[in-house]
Amino acid sequence: MGIKDKSIWARDILSFLETAKSGTISGTAQANAMKQSNLSKSLKNFEERLKCQVLERTHSGVRLTQNGREVFKLACDLDKAIYKVKNFVVSDKLVAGKIRLWTSEGLGTGYLSSFLPEFLQKYPDVQVEIICSLDSPDSIHETDMAIVYDEPDLDDSEIVSKYELKFGLFASMEYLSQFGYPKSLKDLQENHRICDRVNYVDVWPKWRKFIDGTKHIAATTNSSAMLLRMTRDGVGIGLHPLGIGQQESGLIHLSQPNLELSHPFWIISHKESQNLPKIKALIEHILEVTSPQ
Repeated sequence: MGIKDKSIWARDILSFLETAKSGTISGTAQANAMKQSNLSKSLKNFEERLKCQVLERTHSGVRLTQNGREVFKLACDLDKAIYKVKNFVVSDKLVAGKIRLWTSEGLGTGYLSSFLPEFLQKYPDVQVEIICSLDSPDSIHETDMAIVYDEPDLDDSEIVSKYELKFGLFASMEYLSQFGYPKSLKDLQENHRICDRVNYVDVWPKWRKFIDGTKHIAATTNSSAMLLRMTRDGVGIGLHPLGIGQQESGLIHLSQPNLELSHPFWIISHKESQNLPKIKALIEHILEVTSPQ
């Protein structure tokens, strides 16, 4: 098989991979600046050459067939090979290049910002790309490292370290000057305004019980960044990671009433990139500046 034939196979395999991961032909085409008709033709040709159906069309998009699941596993090897080549470094001592970090929106970004300045000052030839999302990744083959809040069980990754993220209540000085400092948990529930992130009740039964007994929910959001902004602007009292809230000069940590909560998180790295100088340097830096619980 010559270069031309291999390039056609590679194009169709990658088209299949991206479509299978997104679950939609139109979405894949748009995300990759392709015409939908060209992508559909590529997928059709791919199935004809394989002599089997790999994607089942549904009213909401596409999903893998049984044959498709088997082909998907094989096709991931091409994705991994491309990843390795893209991350190839000629000198094994050169700490340079781009590092892609995945984190959940809001929480992880606050943690990352605490250790990145010193790292980037030490390694100025490294560029960090932070990918934020509300959904946990099914695979990190397109990222070098990730911060996840569910115990990882990914075939392509290994745990760097585990930590405990502690949360506490915060209010702005403007809010406290208007409504006063809560005297007790009951006072907080009956006489104060609370800003809530919608998924917190699914994370902590204790928080759900607190919210169920609270009379004034001022605002809710699915974004940690928006929750922090609303707390800063005096909309209400919010629950935030201690490290993030304490960095905000305009916020006061309400140590009383005591409603501190915690949640574990893991830093994981891609198996195939662990020995790259830039990744080794970042892992070593993280382990130096943070203390696992």
